[in-house]
Amino acid sequence: MGTVWLGTLGLGLALMTAATPPRVQMPKAVCNPHGACVTLTEEGRTEEGLLILRLEEKLPARIPAKRAFGLWLAWPQEAQKQRQLVTRQEPFQVVLETPAGHFELFVPLEVLVRRTPEEPPALLAHVSFDPAHKGVLKAAVNEVVAAAQARGLLTPDQQQVLASRQKALEAGLPGLLRVMEEFLARPSNPKSREQFLFSLASFPGTYLSPDAPEIAPETFLTGPQRTALRKAGYEVVGKHSLKYSETAELAYQLRLQAYSVEQLVREWNAGLRGPAAGIENLPRPPLDFDRAHRLDDVSFTLDVRNDTGLTRMEQVLQRLLEVPGVRRGSGAPLPPAR
Repeated sequence: MGTVWLGTLGLGLALMTAATPPRVQMPKAVCNPHGACVTLTEEGRTEEGLLILRLEEKLPARIPAKRAFGLWLAWPQEAQKQRQLVTRQEPFQVVLETPAGHFELFVPLEVLVRRTPEEPPALLAHVSFDPAHKGVLKAAVNEVVAAAQARGLLTPDQQQVLASRQKALEAGLPGLLRVMEEFLARPSNPKSREQFLFSLASFPGTYLSPDAPEIAPETFLTGPQRTALRKAGYEVVGKHSLKYSETAELAYQLRLQAYSVEQLVREWNAGLRGPAAGIENLPRPPLDFDRAHRLDDVSFTLDVRNDTGLTRMEQVLQRLLEVPGVRRGSGAPLPPAR
């Protein structure tokens, strides 16, 4: 009897020893670029490997207006938007100087938070405002366009476009201040929080982006303006696109925008992109250019066809030779474009 009891006890001890040890919840410090940190407890990970932390929000019932604040808080979003923001190459950040004060919004990478075990994971965000640090609210302008403006190259219509962008930017500030006031009055209210964070994150559209399509140098500036900037030492790089046809007669449409003669010839000879893209696997005659035309601007659209009796390479070559300053080069034919 004693032997049986001891055996049973030994089996119980063995089962207890083999049991999985309890998960140790490790603290995790998350910081914004200015060193404002919060230490949270790790709760697990999503299927994609994103860290889930427990956030115990301690927000006041009301935040005094016209005073500086900085808060870590949860920002609930639908799952796809969350993934887009936390799986970027760089953390999502908004820095906004305004006559009313300095705004910042920061969302760290690969981190989600829960305030309770029952709620879905949300974004972790740090939002701050300092009314003492005021600045000029200025619409972003591409550096090439800004150089054209500084040199007095822009037309009155172009100046009006930039002025309209600046006016639209300034017009968005009262709305941002209004939703911030509503948030300060009820920082824990989900609707007030969402309106404030969304308004700050999207403020105001493309007017703070120097890469906005409406002011891209290849479309906003004229050819002579781009040529003048190149001669002044600014780099203005052309862009190309291919639009393939659904009809048998048309192979594709080649569009070159804001090329210099030098870039045009260089890309053709290299056979990597631009005018050499889309042509057959055929050798190409080399091209050269007159140095006097090196910085001249080139933009055109060419329909490359299947029904002319000419190869695609020959059609593109003929069009390039029509550009002033472009001529056939010497030497053996170039290997097929890649």
